[in-house]
Amino acid sequence: MSDADIQVKKISSKYILILILCVISVIAVLIITTPQKKPLLREIPPTQVSLQAIEQRTVQPLEQVSGHLQPVRSSTLRFELSGQITARHVDPGARVSAGQRLISLHDADQQDALAEAQAQLSQEQQAIKRDQRMLKLVSENRELQAREVARLNQLGQKSLASMSLRDSANQLLLQQQREEEQLKYSVETSQARLALKRAAVRRAERNVARTTLIAPYAGVVNAVHVEAGDYVTPSQVAVTLLQLDQLDLNLDVNGTTAAMLQLRQQVSVTIGSKQRNGEIIALQASPDMETFTHAVRIRLDGNGLQAGAQATASLKLSELANALVVPVTAILRHNDQSFVFTAEAGTLRRVPIKLLVRDGQQQVISGELHPGEMVVARDVAFLTDGQSVAFE
Repeated sequence: MSDADIQVKKISSKYILILILCVISVIAVLIITTPQKKPLLREIPPTQVSLQAIEQRTVQPLEQVSGHLQPVRSSTLRFELSGQITARHVDPGARVSAGQRLISLHDADQQDALAEAQAQLSQEQQAIKRDQRMLKLVSENRELQAREVARLNQLGQKSLASMSLRDSANQLLLQQQREEEQLKYSVETSQARLALKRAAVRRAERNVARTTLIAPYAGVVNAVHVEAGDYVTPSQVAVTLLQLDQLDLNLDVNGTTAAMLQLRQQVSVTIGSKQRNGEIIALQASPDMETFTHAVRIRLDGNGLQAGAQATASLKLSELANALVVPVTAILRHNDQSFVFTAEAGTLRRVPIKLLVRDGQQQVISGELHPGEMVVARDVAFLTDGQSVAFE
């Protein structure tokens, strides 16, 4: 390569470098001198809310509470004695009357004990009659002997009777008096001994009766847990018996509802497609300390109904006069407290309230509110105190 070519190449590289620097300078000037865009601020429109006036009217609340029907009585029957089962007289599902036999035990030992107690009672009665007759005879002999002693003492004073004869008479008198006292004691305590013997007979009779398990009331046998030949003890359940002629509906209600119910109040109960009338027979005054609810028991006729079926009671509560009513959707619940929002000059105010009873889609409340005051009727979950709003 000639010196001229080398010189041309150096000049070309120099111009290219200068050109690149010029381009970079122009770009930098353009970036620096480009005007900044300012953000466009838009005002957020106020939230649209729907208002409704607080009503004041007379309310007849009707609360729907569900539960399951239960037997009036459910008994687990056991024997009071240990023994071997000789007969089983019923099966599950059988309807029994009060006093009907259910299961029988082998009763030979109890029958023997009863016969022994009855024999001892008979012996005691005959012994008492004997003692009474003997007491009468001994008393007569003692009186005769007493007169003989008196006669001998009188003769002894006149030296007509010996000392030994008088001593023998006195000794015989003392012996008769002692025998008379023993018989008197036997006769006087005869009623106590008879009471003991009669108690033993009654105890033996009860033990004989305990060998048969009987139904304490009319009902339905729900289960039989033993078979003939089994050996049972008093701790073992033999039969489960249910009383189904009436059924109970047990419910749990809050304190406000409980305060508006009364004993013997008539209640309409719905079971499937059936409508029955029931009666409140129990109402818990003090709430359960864990759930803070009150137990209510409603009794109704069990004819045609099945234990365990789901039922819904329509509890007619006490009438409320001049009650303040708002829609259920207007209530905000937060941390176990309830609120409504009132609107004043386009600004919301959160007002604490107390919930009383619910009447369908309406809620009876109390608080620092007045009839006709406007409250937000729905969509209150995301509203805040002091928020600006517009009205629909």
